[in-house]
Amino acid sequence: MNPLAPRHARFTAFILMALLFLGLVELGLLVPIYAGLLAYSLILALAARWTAHPGQQQRSRWLGVAAVAALVVLGLLLMATGLHLALRNGHGVQDLMHKMGDILASARAWLPQQIQTELPEQQALLQQASVWLKEHASELGSISFGAIAGVGYALVGILLGALIAVNGITGTMTHRPLSQLLLLQVDALRDAFWRVATAQVKISLINTACTGIYLLLVLPAMGVQLPLAKTLVAITFVCGLLPVVGNLLSNTAIVTIGLNYSLPVAAGALLFLVTIHKLEYFINARIVGHNINARIWELLIAMLLLERLLGIAGLVAAPVFYAWLKAEWLRWDELPPEANIDQA
Repeated sequence: MNPLAPRHARFTAFILMALLFLGLVELGLLVPIYAGLLAYSLILALAARWTAHPGQQQRSRWLGVAAVAALVVLGLLLMATGLHLALRNGHGVQDLMHKMGDILASARAWLPQQIQTELPEQQALLQQASVWLKEHASELGSISFGAIAGVGYALVGILLGALIAVNGITGTMTHRPLSQLLLLQVDALRDAFWRVATAQVKISLINTACTGIYLLLVLPAMGVQLPLAKTLVAITFVCGLLPVVGNLLSNTAIVTIGLNYSLPVAAGALLFLVTIHKLEYFINARIVGHNINARIWELLIAMLLLERLLGIAGLVAAPVFYAWLKAEWLRWDELPPEANIDQA
């Protein structure tokens, strides 16, 4: 008889892996974790499509999986290098942050007279926000060693994810019960990451398309040319990959830049964004609910808790961690008390 019932054994394995995951996030290793999970997921998905042929010999299957892994690693390396170069030479983002800083610093020029009379304390806050934006814009322009280190960490994560995927697909090694349960948790984490990632990419594409139509087509047709509109569209896509909070970040940037043109334009942008997001809410709820079986408020609570525990990294890690936790919770409910570990 096993010292632990299968349900308890799987729960113990999840606790161990969850503590390891959160510990690595606390150490600042979320980038290699996500890079590795992305490589792992892509290799599994592509290998299942391209190499799963009946009667295929083990050697040819191994070579096929290795070729898929090499292509995925190369593609992700090119993406990481491109992101590094974009950040290093990201004048569009720098210009956007400088522009937002200038707009906040000149609040008295665009706020209504009634609000200006109540502004002393708020003006100091706006000035601080302006200084912060400009300082961090300068830091963005001088990214060197830190960005290189980030790309290096991502490279390590990609290679580890590729090795784990290749070994999982082609390996014939048998594992002891505890090792098997821990490997099941690694695969469960990968599955949670993949479901969250695909859901957020769909949501971000919808949001970016709507925002792009408004900024690049609707406003110019009305004679309004917002500065840095293309940069705002790109930021909308990137921020949209972060559930809930991402829209707040991109919307703040759009409305702030709208203030540079006029207060009515900023108000119109805010009204458009609120309307679009209200309509998107039903689509998002369907996508998120279908992919990770969670409601928006559940994700928001998880993000708030992990942000308080781990900072910004916790905010980014929260959707994947909660999707993983929710999936395990459902499995525990379904797992018979006397089930075998293989069935778990």
